[in-house]
Amino acid sequence: MFPTRRLVTATTAAVVLAAGFVAADWNSGRDLYDQRRFDEAAVHFQATVKSNPNWPSGYVMLGRCQLATKQYDEALENLLTAVVLDPDDPTNVVVLSRALMTVERYTESRKLLEELAVEDLSLDWKAEVARMQASCLLEEDRAADAVALLEGRLSDDPDRAALYRAIATAHKASGEFAAAMDDLDRAFTLEPADHSSGRAAVAIALRLAAATEDGDLAARYRGRALDVATRLATVAPEFDHTVLAGQAAFEAGRFDPAAHWFDAAVKSRPQEPRARYDLGRSLAALDRNSEAITELRSALGASPDDELARRIHSQLGHLLTSDLELAAAARHYRAARKTDRAEQIDEIAAGFAQALERLTTLRNSTTELAQMEAELESFGDAKGVAALADQRETMDREIAAIEENLSEVQSALSR
Repeated sequence: MFPTRRLVTATTAAVVLAAGFVAADWNSGRDLYDQRRFDEAAVHFQATVKSNPNWPSGYVMLGRCQLATKQYDEALENLLTAVVLDPDDPTNVVVLSRALMTVERYTESRKLLEELAVEDLSLDWKAEVARMQASCLLEEDRAADAVALLEGRLSDDPDRAALYRAIATAHKASGEFAAAMDDLDRAFTLEPADHSSGRAAVAIALRLAAATEDGDLAARYRGRALDVATRLATVAPEFDHTVLAGQAAFEAGRFDPAAHWFDAAVKSRPQEPRARYDLGRSLAALDRNSEAITELRSALGASPDDELARRIHSQLGHLLTSDLELAAAARHYRAARKTDRAEQIDEIAAGFAQALERLTTLRNSTTELAQMEAELESFGDAKGVAALADQRETMDREIAAIEENLSEVQSALSR
């Protein structure tokens, strides 16, 4: 157990560097540390603490180097020395606390932080200490306590995005995913550059929508996902964000914005097959079949993986069936490994072809009968006109029946 503030006796009110202090070691150590050359930096910091044994910062930097090189015992010893020398400096306490967390000594880390005179700290330090304490509580399986601690801090500091990110983690650990979604949305609102919080809020909202059986609640979650994703794609219109906005819009049944965002994604990465597939699906949902087919064919040409290729072929099969391009539709269904559907389409195509052929024959025949009726009427042959009229009416009824049947078939195939 490490000594706490109450158990530490401060050495002096002010620390004076030794007269022989040479700034070169300190500066060289910092430069090497920034270059992540930790072993070399440690040599300079060891020289610093040797010549200035009462200066906490030297021990802090030496301990950081040792942490980076996984010399944990040595690191903890030096970081503890910094705290002993100046227990009221939150930097010293926080660095030691983080080191204890690194070696999974979470309870000691938390208790060390609790010894800080938090009321005397700045808001920045108060927030950082609260976040670290909450992390320790989570590791101790005390999610409810972490939430309570962070709620207390937020009551005094309600506009700090980092605290909302921390409490989102605590809420997730408590199984309160809707609250975590709210937290992450708030963090993103406060810091629009915090794209990760925006993405996480969208992901949680979509998962919540998929998990609930309450249709109205699912719609609200999808609407929330769309709102956050739209703001994210507007603030940072990079490929991943436009795709996310498109997905959120599609899930919400908002196909116009879905097509807009997927189109932006395609323009950003024209050779990305998934974006073209999603754009094609959105256009199909808007009954813009011709454009959808074009995008889906382009997606096939962009080397999709096997699973995506099957989806694309299936979607093309559906659209081409709706357009009564049945032979092509059957080919795509076979490529999608939907053999039964392909065979069904083949059977329908055969019957459809016969019906179309019969329809063409009947229409030609009725045209010829109408011409013959006109000729007989000019000769005054009333009986002949009546006989031909009966034949034509019979054919017209058959034509109407065939057309109605074809319309029903086309409607069924479009579903």
